[in-house]
Amino acid sequence: MYTAEDILLSREKRIEFQEKLIQKYKMPILVVRVNYPGLNKDNRFSQEITLIIEQMVSEIFSYAIQYKIMTTTAEGPIVIMSINKGAKDIKSTTLDIEDKHLLGRCVDVDVYDEKGRGISREEFGLGMRKCYICDDIAHNCVRSKKHTFDEVEGFIKRKFAEYMEKFYGK
Repeated sequence: MYTAEDILLSREKRIEFQEKLIQKYKMPILVVRVNYPGLNKDNRFSQEITLIIEQMVSEIFSYAIQYKIMTTTAEGPIVIMSINKGAKDIKSTTLDIEDKHLLGRCVDVDVYDEKGRGISREEFGLGMRKCYICDDIAHNCVRSKKHTFDEVEGFIKRKFAEYMEKFYGK
């Protein structure tokens, strides 16, 4: 079991790695992470959801991916890609995934330009992401711990079950 400190250290290492990738390839990067609550972010649900979103993103950008790594740390499963395409074009596509795909609410698909600057939803005239449970801004709910672990985990498990039923009948 990981600690909160392990998660923060893993995040710092990932950010350092992302910066090195940007320096090496001089192109935008895309990062996929599941918004899983608590300290055990590496579990069946986060692994499966990451793989589903990774396969979709890899198919969409197959012609432009210059580098891709899938790894698991205290942050859970993570996919990082260097993509030879405009950062805003990449972000536009990932916003569709986050907003329209059945599992899109469960993930963060972050995009950084070739200078390492994060591309935000606001740049597309969109507000911050909404909470799974209520209609507040997700960031507010996370910070205030407005919802229980079980509520948030339950949402993710229900979305995953819905996806599996819809596409695989199980």
